[in-house]
Amino acid sequence: MLFWGYFGALAYGVFCLLISLFAYKLGVPKRYTRKIVHILVGFEWMILYHLMGVGIHFLAVCLIFTAMLAIAYKKNLMAMISSDSDNAPGTVYYGVSMTVMAIVSIFIEGFVFAFGIAVLCTSIGDGFAGVIGSSVKKFNPAVYKNKTLIGSVSMAFFSFVSTLIFSDVYKLNLGFFECLMIGILAAGMELITDFGLDNVTIPISASAFAYFLMNFSGAENYIVPIVLTPFIIAVALSRGILTRRGVIFAVVLDLVISIALGNFGFVLLLAFLILSVGIDKIKAHFNKKDEITAKTGARDSVQVFANGIVPMFAALLYLLTGNFVFVIAFSAAIAEAFADTAASGVGMLSSSAFDIVRMRKVPVGLSGGVSLIGTLASLVAPAVILLIPM
Repeated sequence: MLFWGYFGALAYGVFCLLISLFAYKLGVPKRYTRKIVHILVGFEWMILYHLMGVGIHFLAVCLIFTAMLAIAYKKNLMAMISSDSDNAPGTVYYGVSMTVMAIVSIFIEGFVFAFGIAVLCTSIGDGFAGVIGSSVKKFNPAVYKNKTLIGSVSMAFFSFVSTLIFSDVYKLNLGFFECLMIGILAAGMELITDFGLDNVTIPISASAFAYFLMNFSGAENYIVPIVLTPFIIAVALSRGILTRRGVIFAVVLDLVISIALGNFGFVLLLAFLILSVGIDKIKAHFNKKDEITAKTGARDSVQVFANGIVPMFAALLYLLTGNFVFVIAFSAAIAEAFADTAASGVGMLSSSAFDIVRMRKVPVGLSGGVSLIGTLASLVAPAVILLIPM
């Protein structure tokens, strides 16, 4: 059986390359010949699993293919699967991620099925996303860098369908909703990853998420932050809401708060971000800037840290102690941060401001200035945040 496993895996790999080469010789563009291999090679997992099972031989085939792809990339032996756009060794990355998941499957029981799901999301989902996203020209705007709306929707759809079918065939503990969430996460990771590294981020994240959903009770309490975070990153960067350093700090806060408080913590943090951006839009509409946003419209790491450090510590204390009082403290800290943001932002609409320490009028937007409109906004803002149910 092992002989047929090695033979079948290698023969199928060669078959995929020959199909792609044949299409390339017929004049099919590289962006399609690459995706032919990308889509077909995903079924390699089924050959390996059924003929070899989980173990060292499965890993050996992954290592062989990774080495072959690396040599082919270095020597430019297979032009039909190379990329003209970024010159990134995406196929090599694919082999590396397959190898990593094969290693994990040896040591963690049941992970091999999460591995299979990840392979299908990467091969079929990402493969069809590239083909459809580059083929559809009308009503297909770019949503982040060179990634298009139709491409991202296709990624989510084909990853979802592949996961759903795979789950049904192998009788996995994944329902319709869980399969859909895996597909959406795969699309999000594909959206924010460049230079061929999506062949690492998609399978690693999809396999970890699938295994989490299949094996941990209460996993649904963490679905929202896991699935939405990649899209929030894309929006924050593409719309100039946060600087790159601000995004890094925000992801750290998101990670800590989401681990501690799950969906609730993430939604409260997201509500604060959305409402704060809305207030910034109000200021921009009236062409007014305060001291904080005078240099750039994007919030930097200092601002993210200042607004998020207290909520993060409250969430950490809840995680460590289980005392509900720290959930209340977390909510209060978010509400206070938004009250401050609302006071300074909405206060920009005032015609005058007053420094209550020096007892004198100051220009609107100057730090320390207080206005009636801003004060009223700071009273209403916390109530808006605290309307979000726990």
